[in-house]
Amino acid sequence: MHIHGGNVKEIARRYGLRGEKIIDFSANINPLGSSPRVIRTLKKNLDRIARYPDPEAMNLREELSKYLKVNPENIIAGNGAVELIYLICRTLRPKKALIVIPTFSEYEFALKSVGCKISFFTLRPANNFRLNVKRLIERLKKIDLLFLCNPNNPTGQLMSKADMLKIVDAARKRGVFVVIDEVFMDFVEEDWKETLIYEATRRDNLFIIRSLTKFFALPGIRIGYGIGNKELLKRTKIHKEYWSVNALAQVAGIAALRDREYIKKTKGLISEEREFLYHRLSKINGLKPYPSVTNFVLCRLTNKMDSKRLQEKLIQKNILIRDCASFHPLNNRYIRIAVRTRKENLHLINSLSTII
Repeated sequence: MHIHGGNVKEIARRYGLRGEKIIDFSANINPLGSSPRVIRTLKKNLDRIARYPDPEAMNLREELSKYLKVNPENIIAGNGAVELIYLICRTLRPKKALIVIPTFSEYEFALKSVGCKISFFTLRPANNFRLNVKRLIERLKKIDLLFLCNPNNPTGQLMSKADMLKIVDAARKRGVFVVIDEVFMDFVEEDWKETLIYEATRRDNLFIIRSLTKFFALPGIRIGYGIGNKELLKRTKIHKEYWSVNALAQVAGIAALRDREYIKKTKGLISEEREFLYHRLSKINGLKPYPSVTNFVLCRLTNKMDSKRLQEKLIQKNILIRDCASFHPLNNRYIRIAVRTRKENLHLINSLSTII
């Protein structure tokens, strides 16, 4: 079963609440909402729905090329990051894969969809879920593919570029392909120093997956993109559905990437509010937050309260958090909280303090 945050309609229906009243801390979406420039662009381009979209999404890829400073031939557009996760699995058809957990569940589902056997490398809470690079490299024997998320969801940890390159180099020597999900990299300060997109354009064992969903608050319109060498992308296109990125998604993506003021404002807000939220959560007895570089904070419940009960009590206050019990191997002691505006963050902190 695929379990994700952000299902406000289902929660509202189940608990008899008004969906618009619920503050959603369960989905890691930019609290500023979509860029006003995107909204204006969508309204101006509604007539595009009467025509087929460009199957190559060339204009969007060219805009991504300017934004990322990567050749458009090294970019493939997709219907959100999830399409690209499944697409790379269909293209490579690995027999045995390794996933670093806890992490996003769709890697496992995508691999299983092509009949791949899966083994896991478990991050430990004792060292704040940091990755032991040496131990991971030792596990690269007898596998075809390694899935990594950097920064990782739900732990919020960022692996350094130097460590990531050690892993990719070691994997290449062993004939292992590496897929890195960088969906949350946009939230990292000086992200261009940490990303591996430039390495992916010239390496033959690396594919990077990114998206406009989280940072640009466009989950409903579905825009993702992948970066790899030209030969790999030629192979992926054979397995890709035609017209998967619709016409409105393509123009919305271009408008989002051009709104530099929105990008700057988002970076500032998330950086400030993440620090504030982490600091205030640290002061609540019964709650241990873990350091994060993203727009969410993973927390462990250290008293008798479990994640399901806490989630239900917060829903009664029109607050939705992510119960992390579905993240293997986490259990009902973990929750994930998205970074939102100061007013919303304060409301959450006050509610948590009262309940816990």
